[in-house]
Amino acid sequence: MKKSEKIITALLTIGIGILLMVLKGRFINLVMTIVGAGLIVVGIVDLFSKDFPPAVVKICTGVLIIVCGWAAVSAVLYVVSAILLVFGILLLCEKLKRRITCNPTWHLLFHYAVPTGMILVGILFLFHRKAVIAPMFIVSGVVALLVGGLLLYQALSEE
Repeated sequence: MKKSEKIITALLTIGIGILLMVLKGRFINLVMTIVGAGLIVVGIVDLFSKDFPPAVVKICTGVLIIVCGWAAVSAVLYVVSAILLVFGILLLCEKLKRRITCNPTWHLLFHYAVPTGMILVGILFLFHRKAVIAPMFIVSGVVALLVGGLLLYQALSEE
């Protein structure tokens, strides 16, 4: 990858991080609208080139993404919560079967923190989706900013 491409990638990642942090839940609406409109435009272009079946599918998909996009996001959050709950419970059961003893108590607490955290986040995703969305986007934005900053530093430090 060229240096200019790395800088552009880093700046786009930083921009996405800022958008995630500022817009939070509205970011999904923005992305779904852009993707849906893009599919509709591509479908219309396909109509003019007389490629009817793919054009109709693209236009219908674009309209569905714009109209029903949050239903897909809700479904994804339910799946993620189920995965976190199941994996957290299985991990906690496995750790309890081993009956690990640690000399300092904080080592024992740290040992059980990951599965317990997974279970708690799964419960939050399952029952309090609206309360979890904003912090989830803020954390994702911070991660994107860090990754973009590292990419930019790496691109600028090259010769």
